[in-house]
Amino acid sequence: MKVSDFIGMKVIDIKAQEVGKVEDLVVFLKKSVVEQIFISTGPTLNKKYFSVHNEDLTAIGDFVQLKLDESDLENKVKVDKIDDAVAKDLRFKNIEGKIVLAQEGVEIGKIQDLIIDPAVGLIKNLIISMGGTFSRKHIMITKEDIAEIGDYMILNLSKEQVEQIAVD
Repeated sequence: MKVSDFIGMKVIDIKAQEVGKVEDLVVFLKKSVVEQIFISTGPTLNKKYFSVHNEDLTAIGDFVQLKLDESDLENKVKVDKIDDAVAKDLRFKNIEGKIVLAQEGVEIGKIQDLIIDPAVGLIKNLIISMGGTFSRKHIMITKEDIAEIGDYMILNLSKEQVEQIAVD
């Protein structure tokens, strides 16, 4: 499942009551792990956020179903801003669009999306978008292809290797 498809899904509790929507994910790219799922709850002007972990999930289909009931959710710490609870550089929404460099330091594209297995919290692949509007190509990489992540992502792949695995 793409993270872009996962974000925005409705979340229900164990008693099938809607509790919010998936707002963002906390991800560790080098470990290929989804650490937390942030859920937004409440009206737009008074929105609060709380996080759940993989062990709190019952099922993921058209909805995300939690093992938690109303009293469990009441005890969850709620914050006004996700940034109050987690570092910005760990949030998917701040990783999306990060510039990706080949090992020679040449810019090859940007992080477009992640392929995840939300039920077990694993990141299977990163999707890197390359090229312009009319010549867009993509590559899918794994954690083994990542050398470093900071303000930029540096791959263990040369520009030539990247061009060989790129697809339309």
